[in-house]
Amino acid sequence: MENITKKTYGSTAFPEGWVMIDTYRGLMEHRIKTKPDVALFRCRDHFTDQERVVMPAEFKDQVDALSSWLADKGYKRTHIAILGENSYQWVLTMFAVICSDNILVTLDKGLEYATMDSIFGRSDSTVLFYSAEYEDKAKKLEEHFGSQLYKLEEVDDFVSAGRGITGHENITTDPDAMAVLMYTSGTTGPAKGVMLSQRNIMGNLSMSVQRPDLVGDTIYLLPLNHIYGLGPALLIHFLTGSTNTINLNLRFMKKDILEAKPEILIVVPIFVEMLYASLWKGIKAAGMEEKIQAVIAHNRKAGNVTPAAKREMFKEVLAGFGGRLSRIVSGGAPLNMKHFDGFMDFGIEVMNGYGITEGAPVLAVNPIAKNKPASTGLMVAGEEIKIDSPDENGDGEICVKGPNVMLGYYKDEEETAKTLKDGWLYTGDKGFLDEDNYVYVNGRIKNLIILNNGENVSPEELEGMLCNCPAIFESVVYEKDEKICVQIFRNEEYITSNNIEDPDTMIRNFISDMNRELATYKRINVVQFRDEPFEHTTSKKIKRSSAS
Repeated sequence: MENITKKTYGSTAFPEGWVMIDTYRGLMEHRIKTKPDVALFRCRDHFTDQERVVMPAEFKDQVDALSSWLADKGYKRTHIAILGENSYQWVLTMFAVICSDNILVTLDKGLEYATMDSIFGRSDSTVLFYSAEYEDKAKKLEEHFGSQLYKLEEVDDFVSAGRGITGHENITTDPDAMAVLMYTSGTTGPAKGVMLSQRNIMGNLSMSVQRPDLVGDTIYLLPLNHIYGLGPALLIHFLTGSTNTINLNLRFMKKDILEAKPEILIVVPIFVEMLYASLWKGIKAAGMEEKIQAVIAHNRKAGNVTPAAKREMFKEVLAGFGGRLSRIVSGGAPLNMKHFDGFMDFGIEVMNGYGITEGAPVLAVNPIAKNKPASTGLMVAGEEIKIDSPDENGDGEICVKGPNVMLGYYKDEEETAKTLKDGWLYTGDKGFLDEDNYVYVNGRIKNLIILNNGENVSPEELEGMLCNCPAIFESVVYEKDEKICVQIFRNEEYITSNNIEDPDTMIRNFISDMNRELATYKRINVVQFRDEPFEHTTSKKIKRSSAS
């Protein structure tokens, strides 16, 4: 990516009239005050066909009752973990744990038991709420740590019991104390426990979502144990006054989208890819591929067709998304520009964003009015960003200061001192700022390849370019013996459906053409193909070590 500026510092103020909230209880009270008659949550159990609709005041009543039940058990500043698939009970328990002045520990259900056991112990958790599907792991944790177990399926009963308990109606919480302990994915090493306060999470929510282009009903598709899911994707509608439908099982994602009729989606790139593939699968099945491609080509050539006009043109094929979808926010990993441009062809505007767990999590997001898709977006309100030790192009380590910056790493003073310096969060990400305070991310500092000639190469930059070859599903770029190498996992679906007889030659030719456009020191010298997918973290990021 060619840098367009050498700017190394930027800051933004809170616009006049923006609401600042610092606790989960304050968030509930704000929603009751502003949009009391609009449903807060919906979800449908497709196995029983039972739908649950929760209004704002009803939700707060349930949170208060469950908080009283927890307080009556003697839990105060207790580390309480949750393990389970997405559910309304998970959300309710999360709010109650925090509002009863306890500490929420999120366990990733996709982890192997050994890692889960390590995190449970390192987090000092003593109580576990779990869903029945993970009872075997829960029982092992109980046996190892002597933890107290509660089933998420019984939370409604605990709420009922809590309504009969008195003496805990006025529980107060410190917005600056640790409220959430969340372990990072660990793509380059062991997961670290990120300590977040209510002010961190609520502040980030207040900083990032009070914009007209983020208002609208949505459907929740992300895992609740990750900060992007637990934070803005889950909580945005408290401030926007809309309804969030919780998808309980990805097997029923299409059914839930049709029923929820979302106006906006907040997802990670893998969902953008899935939705785009689903869109074209439906077009091909209907025999409309040539017709749609012709209209798209005409619109591109015209260059003046509005997104709303495109959605009207393609309303028949967009009906599979419920008929109201107009915006997608993508974060958590780089977005393939093919999918950005592809959705824009149908009038669905994609806003790329950037965040990290330590930032609670959103640091930047693109606005529709001035979208710069090559960037990860405009700095959020109330934030300062600086680029540490920039090179001649303005590239350096992205550092952030604001109310969203974490408290530190749990019981890890050494790593905390490396990451938090004079109030600044050193993200470990390499990038730059342009003249409008848009953030460009070029890769991880730790992944940076430093050649013996002193040149630096970002593997993520090259991997982003390789994404443009349709025969490549995933790639990892690394250095070995002073050579730039790449391992490639082929896109077998594309290869088969397009009758590609020699995909390896096709890919090698693509890389040769790509190399001609690159500086000499950035060129890929060694190409390897693999028959097995790369290992991934549970947040769908490639474990780079799996390519070594």
